[in-house]
Amino acid sequence: MCTRCPLELRMKATTKNEYATIRSCEEKQVTRLNDLSKVAEAVQNFTVKIAGEGKNISSTPIILTVYKRDIPYDLTLIDLPGIIRYTDSLQASNIYDQIVTLIKKYIKPKTAIVLHVIQSSVDFATSDTMNIAKEFDPQCERQLIAASKIDKFDKGIAEKLLGHGVGGLSVRLGCVAVRNRTPEELEKNISSEEMKQIEANFFNKHPEEFDRVPDEYKGTEQLVKRLVHIQQERIQSTFPELLEQLKKQIRLDRAELKQIPAALTTEKECSEKYRTMI
Repeated sequence: MCTRCPLELRMKATTKNEYATIRSCEEKQVTRLNDLSKVAEAVQNFTVKIAGEGKNISSTPIILTVYKRDIPYDLTLIDLPGIIRYTDSLQASNIYDQIVTLIKKYIKPKTAIVLHVIQSSVDFATSDTMNIAKEFDPQCERQLIAASKIDKFDKGIAEKLLGHGVGGLSVRLGCVAVRNRTPEELEKNISSEEMKQIEANFFNKHPEEFDRVPDEYKGTEQLVKRLVHIQQERIQSTFPELLEQLKKQIRLDRAELKQIPAALTTEKECSEKYRTMI
């Protein structure tokens, strides 16, 4: 339960100083963070402020914008609370239903892309989030999978990543395997650049499992590239329709405005209107 409210993460490239801004969706005041190492702490503080000290969730989003020089692409993601099956004394008895309702709110729009983060050793097809997403996207047209903890893989992982074989699932946007930082690596504060090299070394050390898997299915960098490509593609494909819907709404609003009687701004106009009504 690290994520207890929606976190909208906007990553933006900059050629100037690196910094981040964070705010609650309910507040206009923005907090600027010039030290990016303070971002995690700020997110935790906002989470407690919004969702409380316990382990309950809130539907109020946190908006975090990060400006960095080494970001090759602008990208926006929304991190949602993970599904839990068992509750404790610090959680609401209906927290499962709260989380599912929140997830459905964000994945229902046809313009939304659903990124499932599923452990590589788990059956993709029976994942809770996969079953929820199929309610709105039964053909898996706008879903992709990030197979996490790839270092804990099982036999047949190559076929699984390619969408067939035991535990695999064919989704149109594909699957990418990523190696997470271990607790020890987190404690040592291993940087992203170091982690990329560790991840690449991992795939190279297991040729019998991963040589048959194309490079675009392996690694965090490949996942980012795919997300950026999908984001650009979706903007291009959905923008004309959104623009037409906006124009239609404007026409309807203008027609409605024309039906509103002219404003009575003087005593004489009010008197004449009153006599007309009588």
